[in-house]
Amino acid sequence: MKALNFSTFFKALCLTCFVACCDTLQAQVQDSVQVDSTNTAQTQARPRPRSHAFIFGQVSTSKILTRMPQYQAVQKNLKALKEQYEAEAKKSENEFQRKFEEFMQGQKEFPKTILEKRQNELQNMLETNASFRIKVQALLKEAEASMMADVKAELNDAITIVAQEKGISIVYDLDGGSVPYIVPGLATDITAAVIKQLGIEDTAR
Repeated sequence: MKALNFSTFFKALCLTCFVACCDTLQAQVQDSVQVDSTNTAQTQARPRPRSHAFIFGQVSTSKILTRMPQYQAVQKNLKALKEQYEAEAKKSENEFQRKFEEFMQGQKEFPKTILEKRQNELQNMLETNASFRIKVQALLKEAEASMMADVKAELNDAITIVAQEKGISIVYDLDGGSVPYIVPGLATDITAAVIKQLGIEDTAR
């Protein structure tokens, strides 16, 4: 029996190891392909989440408010309150005008002390009247906000009901000043539907 050459034995050993590594690598690749195929099938079988479609609505609150009896009552009450304040302011201004005319007629005859007293009195009346005018504007604005709170709340409730019935996601107020332009046909106009919801007559028809 011939002695095995060391070089030949080493080459044979290397070839055996290489074949074994190839078999192992091939098995791992096959397992990986099977796993990927399984994951792909599961992903395709899994239902995709449905996207929510947004429906836009638009409404003209000014067209609705002017038809609401509650709004008309508020305007009537505000007008009466304004007339009451105006009458009081006019009364003070007439009193100022009367004293001013008396001052102009007698200023040459008044002693210096009386003259200065009348001047100060007229100045105070003038400032008081101007201050009252400013105060009246603030009072009227506050009264209007208070009276309109319930009216706007009822309007918003009606808009909400109509929007929910029609499946609308967002409603723009065309009179709110925040939407300068809307693509025609993009939004559904629910003004007439809100008027109907409130039970008032749509005189625009």
